[in-house]
Amino acid sequence: MPPSREEAAQALREISNVQARVAGFQDYRFEASQLIVWGLLNIMGCIGSALFADHLLLIWLAVVVVGLVLGVAMAIRGAPTVPGVVWRYLLVILSILLFDILLHCIFWPLSPRQGSMIVPLFVATIYIVRGAQSRPRYIAIGAILALLCTLSFLFAGDGYWYWLAVAWGGTFVISGLWLRRC
Repeated sequence: MPPSREEAAQALREISNVQARVAGFQDYRFEASQLIVWGLLNIMGCIGSALFADHLLLIWLAVVVVGLVLGVAMAIRGAPTVPGVVWRYLLVILSILLFDILLHCIFWPLSPRQGSMIVPLFVATIYIVRGAQSRPRYIAIGAILALLCTLSFLFAGDGYWYWLAVAWGGTFVISGLWLRRC
């Protein structure tokens, strides 16, 4: 006996749900590698900022360039058949950088400590919004990132850059390891 219309529709919905879950897990695995790379780079950038405070622009320029090169290579390797993956990746990263630059220009002068909070808090917001739309684990990543970075800003004192390295870079690395397990 063939299935009824309702049974067929229910089966199609279940197939669609399975496809969405598989896509989500693939997204988590791809994002895991990006988080680990950017986390390690942010740790190095924060430690470099603590050790060489007079060279912040050069340190973070190097972090961004290395991150872009590695990120693009990973995007190509991770999704070679997805059309436009590199352009979308670059658009996201360059949008974050543009936001950071514009806020520095608008609110100039910012202390290095204030300026260092723009990107992690903006990225935390992006993760929360993205999580609310489709990937719930990103909500946790964004919320933890925002909380730890804010606590570092408010309470770290002279060891700020080291605490930010743990809060920002550490959150990314641990989150990447967590997503990799999915």
